[in-house]
Amino acid sequence: MDLQGKSVVLMGRFHQLPHATAKARLEALGARVARSVSGRTDLVFAAHDAAGSNIGAAHTRGIPVYDEKALRDVLKEAATPSAGDESATGEAGTFADHASPASAADPAALLALLEEADWSAFVAERDLPPLRARLLEFERTHGVTEAHRFATDRIRGLGGTRLHHPYGHITEIESFAFSPCGRYLATGSWVGDDYHRGGALQIWEVAGGRCVNTLDRIEGGVGWPDRDGVIQWSADGSRVGLAYNTNQIGLFDPFGGATSTCPLAGASVTNGAGRPPTWALAPDGRRAFVSTGSPCAVKGCVIPLETGHLSWLPDHASPSHPYLLAETLPEEFGDEDDELWLDSVSWSRDGARLYAYDEEHERDLVIDLATKQVGLAVEEDEPKAAVEEGGPAVGGSGGVRVSVGPTRLTFRRPDTGAVVGDFTFLREPPGPRLLEDDYAFEEANVNFALDDDTWCAAFEEGVVIAPPDRAEELDAVLTWSVDRRFAWPVRWGGLEVVPDARTAAERLGEDGLGYFLREYVESMEPAEDRGDGAWPPPDTATMDDLFAAVRESVTCLGSGWNFAVNEHLGHAARLRARRGEPEGAAELLEAIPDTEERVAASAQVAMILARAGRTEEARAVFAFAEARAEEALGRYHVAHVASSVAGAHQALGDKAAADAWFARARDAIEPETNAWQNRLAVIWALTECGRVAEARSLWTSYEDRYRRPHDFYSEPWLLYLLSTDRLDIAEEFLEAWVPPRDRPSSMIKALVELGRPDLLRSWLSGSWFISKEDYERAQAVADGAPRRSLPPTPTEEDIAALAEAHAELLRTPRARRQGPTEELIQQAADCGHLSAVLDLLGDLPAHDFNHRPKAAFSALWRAATGHSPAPW
Repeated sequence: MDLQGKSVVLMGRFHQLPHATAKARLEALGARVARSVSGRTDLVFAAHDAAGSNIGAAHTRGIPVYDEKALRDVLKEAATPSAGDESATGEAGTFADHASPASAADPAALLALLEEADWSAFVAERDLPPLRARLLEFERTHGVTEAHRFATDRIRGLGGTRLHHPYGHITEIESFAFSPCGRYLATGSWVGDDYHRGGALQIWEVAGGRCVNTLDRIEGGVGWPDRDGVIQWSADGSRVGLAYNTNQIGLFDPFGGATSTCPLAGASVTNGAGRPPTWALAPDGRRAFVSTGSPCAVKGCVIPLETGHLSWLPDHASPSHPYLLAETLPEEFGDEDDELWLDSVSWSRDGARLYAYDEEHERDLVIDLATKQVGLAVEEDEPKAAVEEGGPAVGGSGGVRVSVGPTRLTFRRPDTGAVVGDFTFLREPPGPRLLEDDYAFEEANVNFALDDDTWCAAFEEGVVIAPPDRAEELDAVLTWSVDRRFAWPVRWGGLEVVPDARTAAERLGEDGLGYFLREYVESMEPAEDRGDGAWPPPDTATMDDLFAAVRESVTCLGSGWNFAVNEHLGHAARLRARRGEPEGAAELLEAIPDTEERVAASAQVAMILARAGRTEEARAVFAFAEARAEEALGRYHVAHVASSVAGAHQALGDKAAADAWFARARDAIEPETNAWQNRLAVIWALTECGRVAEARSLWTSYEDRYRRPHDFYSEPWLLYLLSTDRLDIAEEFLEAWVPPRDRPSSMIKALVELGRPDLLRSWLSGSWFISKEDYERAQAVADGAPRRSLPPTPTEEDIAALAEAHAELLRTPRARRQGPTEELIQQAADCGHLSAVLDLLGDLPAHDFNHRPKAAFSALWRAATGHSPAPW
C-alpha cells in the first residue's frame, strides 16, 4: 500500500500497538497522520472498537476505511527487508538428477533409485508430477509395487501431506472457474438454511480428478444462486477472488490451510447491496473492478486488494477520487448527464485497461485506467468454458474433460472415455453419521458418504472408519493431498481402514483430532433402547416439558434478541396464568430480561389470575409491577404498560387507581407507529378486567377508516375473544373494522370447535372456502360431541404421517433440513405429539431467535391453543 503523501487518521485502540508507535512508522512511510477526519483525509485505519459515529463521518465523506489487519500488514511489510530473488523451489534438479524415474526399466530398479534419492531435496511443485506419472505408467504394467509404497511413505514423511475427502460442499455447487494454467478447478457453494454456517470453496487438481483443498465456512457463502463470474483466479494462479457474503469481494489463498477461510484481503464497497456486484479481478490479483454507484458518469470503482478489509461508500466520495473512473463521458457516448453501467467486465493482460460491454447501447468499450478515458474496444481473445445445451457446464483442461453440475462433478479423459473422478454431493445415507456429536469433527468435516447407504469418516493422518469389505472403493473417493496442491493415490499405500471410532482412537496420535476422538470414545454411553429405532419416540412428554423447553431455548441468545424474548416470554406467562398455573407463570416472568417488559407482563398475569379468583397469587405477582410501574413508563410504550397496570388494579379491586392508569393509557394511544398497536393493547386490558363498555368505545369512536387494524394485531385479538366466549364482542368488532376479505382463516378452526356452523356462514361467508367436513364437525360439536382437547392426543394416523415426514427429512441434505425440521415440529405440535416436538428442537440452531426459540414458541402456541398466532 503506497502511503507516500497520504493523509491518514487512526481510530480506536489497536492491540499492543500504541498510537504514537503507529504514527511514527506511518510517517516513516511518507504518510501524514492527522487527529481527526477532514476533507483532506485520504484513508482511515480503524480498530475494532472505533466509534461508529467516527467511522460514519469517514463514510459520509467517501473516505476508505481499512481494518487493523491492514495497518499491521502495512507496517510489517515496511519493516521487512527484501528477500532477494532466491528461488522458492531450491537448487534446480537436485532430486531429479539422482532419482530420475524415467531411467528405471523395471519396478526393482525404480525402487532402488527411490531408496538412494535425497528426499530432503524433494520439491513437490517440480518433482511430484513426473514421479507420479512414472509410477502410474509402472502400475499399468506391474500393478502397485514396493516402489509405489516406498514413494508414498517418503512423501508422507516430508510433511504437508494429508488425507482428504472431496465432500466439502454441503449445498449445491453454484459456481466454478479453472485456473489460467488449466491445472486446477475451483468450485463454490452458497449457504444452506443456516446462513452463519457459510459456504465452501473446493480446489481440484484436474489431471488427477481429486479435491486437494477445501476452504470451509466462508462467511455468507460463495456467490449467489444463478450468478456468473463469482470465482476468478489471478493470472499466476496464486490467488482466488470471490464474490462472497452477499455483496463483498475477497481474495483467498486457494492452497492455504484452515485459516485461509478468512480472506487475504476484502472489500465492502456496494453500500449494502442485496446481491453480488458485477466485478473483475485484475491479472496481478491485487486490484478489482467493482460495479457500484458513484458520483462519476462511469459507475464502479477500481479498488486495491492488497491486505485487510476495505469499507467504503463510493457514492459519497469526490468524483476525483483515485479509485473512481471517468467523471464525464465523451460527447460521442451521450449527453453530459448520462450514466454508464458496465457489463461483462474484463481486464487487459497487462492490467492497464478495462474491457466492458454496454448492454443498453450494445457496444464494446475500453477504459484506460491511467487516463480514465472511455473509448470503443477491440475484444481480446480470452478463453471461455463451453456450456452444453441443457446440461452441466463443461471445460477442457490438461487432457481431462470436466462436467460440473449442482450435485455432481465428473472428470473424464476424452480420448479414452475413462473416468478419472466421479463425485456425487449431498448424499444422506440412513442413520446417524459415525461421529455426530462433537463440534471438532464437524469443523474438520471428517464424515463423508461413500454411497447412498454408507457413512465413513476420514482423518488427515490416514485413518479411515469404513466397512472393511469396502476398503478398495475408497481409492475412488480419497486422496493424499500434497501441499494442498497435488493428488497422490491412496491405493499406493499409507491408508489404514478401521471398523469403528474406538479402533480409530487407538490408531491416531495424541494431538489434534486424536485427542478429541479419545474423549468422544470415553464419553460414549450405551445407546438408549429405542425399541426397533422407529420414529417418533414414545409420546411421554407433557406441557410442563414444553414450557421448560421454551424457557431453555432463549438462554443462549445475546441481548440483541431481548425485544423478541421479552414479547414471547410475556405471551407464554399469560398462557400459563390462563391455564391456572401461577407458579409456571412466575418462572417465565423471572426470565424476561428487560424490566419494563417484565412490569407489563407481570401486571397482565396478575390481572388474569385475579379475574380467575386467585387473588393472593395475583397480588404476589403484581407486587413487582406496582413497585416499578412509574420507572417503566419513562422507557417504554406508555399505553402498553399503563393499561396493563390499570387492568391489574381493576381486577384487584382498586378502581380509583385503575381509573387514573387507564386515563394515562388512553392519552398515550396517539400517535402510534403501527396503527392500532396501542389502541388494541388498551382495548384488551379493558376487556380482560371487565370494563367492556369502555373497550367498545375505543373502537366505535375511532373515525380514521383508512387506518384499519393490521391482521398482525387483529387476529390474536379476535382469537382471544373467541377462546374466552366473547362472541358478541367479536361480532361487533368484525362488523366495524374487519371486512370479510380480511377476516383470518384461523377463525374457521375456532368456530368449528365452538360448535357454531351458523357463524361460519355469517362471519366468513365470501372470504374463505369452508369445507363440508368443517361444517359437519361444527354441527357435531353443537349437537354435543366433545370439543378437541388441547393439546390433542395423536392418533395412529398422525403417528404414521409423522414417521413418513421424518423419513423424508432424513433424505434431505443436512444444510437444507432447517425449514423441513421446523415444518415437522409444527406438524407434531398440531397433533399433540410433544415428545416428537422436543426431539426435533435440538436439531435447530440455538443462537438465533428465528431458529430453535421461534420454533419452540410456535409449537407451544399450536399445542396449547390450536392456533399459530401468539395468544393474547
